[in-house]
Amino acid sequence: MVVLVVPPVDELDLVGPLEVFGTANRLSADGRKPYAVEVVSTAPDRRIDGDAGLSLLAHRHYRELAGRCDSLLVVCGTGARRTRDPALLGWLRRAATRTARIGAVCVGAFPLAEAGLLDGRRATVHWRYAEELARRYPRVAVDPRPTWVRDGPIYTSAGIAAGIDLALAWVEEDLGAAAALRVARELVLFLRRPGSQDQISVSLETQASHTRPMQELQMWMTEHVHRPLTVSALAARVAMSPRNFARVFARELGTTPGSYVLRLRVEAARRLLEQTDRSLEQVASASGFRSVDVMRRAMSRAVGTTPSRYRRHFRTPAAASRTPASPLRSPLAAARRDIALAARFTGGLSLARIARRPAPAAARAARPAT
Repeated sequence: MVVLVVPPVDELDLVGPLEVFGTANRLSADGRKPYAVEVVSTAPDRRIDGDAGLSLLAHRHYRELAGRCDSLLVVCGTGARRTRDPALLGWLRRAATRTARIGAVCVGAFPLAEAGLLDGRRATVHWRYAEELARRYPRVAVDPRPTWVRDGPIYTSAGIAAGIDLALAWVEEDLGAAAALRVARELVLFLRRPGSQDQISVSLETQASHTRPMQELQMWMTEHVHRPLTVSALAARVAMSPRNFARVFARELGTTPGSYVLRLRVEAARRLLEQTDRSLEQVASASGFRSVDVMRRAMSRAVGTTPSRYRRHFRTPAAASRTPASPLRSPLAAARRDIALAARFTGGLSLARIARRPAPAAARAARPAT
């Protein structure tokens, strides 16, 4: 495996995946190291400067690399979004013909797109740069929502922690789901996320309220999504009249209580479909839907497919062997952290406009059937 670095970089984009592969080597049951990783840099002195002040030294300059490699992972800093280096782009095109799979962490998608390797393919990137990637490369079907995306032999990811998720996905491909879970546990990861999981949860996308009562209400809603969450019931929890509550909720979160609850329920259903083996009836009940039909209609509108089809495409391999968690606490516990993080944001996030961009025909064909 070769890791191509275009410095300076965010250290976690590089060190996170390297730690995953290194941990897989350490935990190998037969004592053999499944990954021989070589780090190459575009810097003439092989130095890799990190945005936080850490400096590393690559094994060699990328032009010194000869022969084939089974995997190539591209890690770039934000400045690489504007790279026009003909030598680097030519090297990437040649590498694509002799590499089994190519991955990009965060803005590593930009040089891949500039080299033409993402034309007609579905790809993702950190949400902050998704609109720029879509605007500059209209032949790429940019999806700003998933943590990582595979289209053929090319993988793209959202970056930062999502680079770890992509590396774990490669470990699962190479060594199996059990090995990937062992690595995740060894690294004390909160959750091994599938690529289908959104970069930004409902709580983050709507921007958490700045007032403590509303923040606490959001947390309570995520943990009690299976209950009837009427405007009257929610208003009573924050000691407001229903009319005043609806007005305050819309002002602080940028959406109506009904729309917010529906999106919470869809997000809960998606996580349960991905991560558990519960029946559709159990998923619907645990997510607060009155019936499977109601859940099916909601998911069809929100994600463009039915619960059964969604599970077939995005279910994690280990889901069937897991013991289902008690009512939603494990699948939705991350939402508490999302709300706390979102409270720091000063502006909302709008991903819908990018998501609605028409995709190239080849990329549409690669998407799950709806």
